[in-house]
Amino acid sequence: MIKRHSRPALLLALLPLAVALASPVAARADDDEAKTNDDDPTINQQGFAINKILRVLQTNPDAAGDSCINALKEMHQAQTALGKEEGVDPEHNQDIGVARDVLSSEMEDVTNMCGADARTYCRTATAHSDPKLTAACNALPPEED
Repeated sequence: MIKRHSRPALLLALLPLAVALASPVAARADDDEAKTNDDDPTINQQGFAINKILRVLQTNPDAAGDSCINALKEMHQAQTALGKEEGVDPEHNQDIGVARDVLSSEMEDVTNMCGADARTYCRTATAHSDPKLTAACNALPPEED
């Protein structure tokens, strides 16, 4: 028998992944830029954007659609694959670049799909009585054209 996870439980379970993506980064208050020791700062930037989106969706996990949940699952798989590749000698591992590209692509999908859900929720939650939701909605990354 296949056990289905509820959407809120799945979203909350995947949140640590997004946080982990940005974990090697430390924000600098003086110039509002991210400092990173990751080899690919693009992945860290995408992680920041995803964390902002997930902050909105945490307030109402049901606002995350199936495409968002599926994109988060795919991103998690790509993160796992990258972690395995990083365990191999990076100077002699040609697959690490491919794994980074795949993860970046999956993160872009999460940003687009989950971002759309978060923006929709922010527009429809007319009375932002929760200051955390208002702040999270205001911090969403801009939509890409």
